[in-house]
Amino acid sequence: MENGFKEHLIRKLGDCAYEPTVTGFHALLEELKRKGKQRAYNFLSGLELEHWANAYFRGQRYGEMTSNAAESFNNWIKEARNLPITKLVDTIRNQIMCQMSERRDIANKWNGIICPTFETNLQDSFNSSRSWNVSKANDDVFEVHSFPSVTVDVGRCVCSYYQWQINGFPCEHAVAAIQRSAYNLNDCVEKYFHVENYREAYAAAIFPIPSMEKPNFCSSDFIILPPIVKRLAGRPRKSRIPS
Repeated sequence: MENGFKEHLIRKLGDCAYEPTVTGFHALLEELKRKGKQRAYNFLSGLELEHWANAYFRGQRYGEMTSNAAESFNNWIKEARNLPITKLVDTIRNQIMCQMSERRDIANKWNGIICPTFETNLQDSFNSSRSWNVSKANDDVFEVHSFPSVTVDVGRCVCSYYQWQINGFPCEHAVAAIQRSAYNLNDCVEKYFHVENYREAYAAAIFPIPSMEKPNFCSSDFIILPPIVKRLAGRPRKSRIPS
């Protein structure tokens, strides 16, 4: 029962974190506090909203809400973690070398402007928003009659639902508005998601280090001696003589 209640509160916390609008966030937060009672209040009391809530975050998350890069990296090198330090470093170098080469080869086969995964996301957003009516205020600003209805400023890449600003990637409302505007959809996507930038990220190569060029191994070079401890200045401590 206790575990089920805890998991329920964690899901509610996740709902709060992902909610993009301030109004929706506070409605979900009040529900979390009501159900979690004192434990929820204690947990939330020291958390600054801009550090965990989308509604108050004023940067771009590019669709990411976690910071578990270290955990992913540790899992990626788990077979090498118990190796001696020099072998560990060389194994990681080889893994990165191969990964960069593989991703470079994959990216060179792409013919589009947007990376394929996000190209699919754009198509899904277009399909989801096809039934919505869009009203034009001027060349940049549109009202998308979804539920709820939102305002989209295509020229400023701003949506009143705030999802576009958070991700740097057009949400369903934005896609609907862009389709009715004179703007090119690809130009409204952050360069972060463009194939050109992906290729540039993996353009550099990490080169092999042949073992024949490495210095000869000597086990004595890898013996770690204890630190040298200096006696502190002052009078020597008197030893006790048993009576």
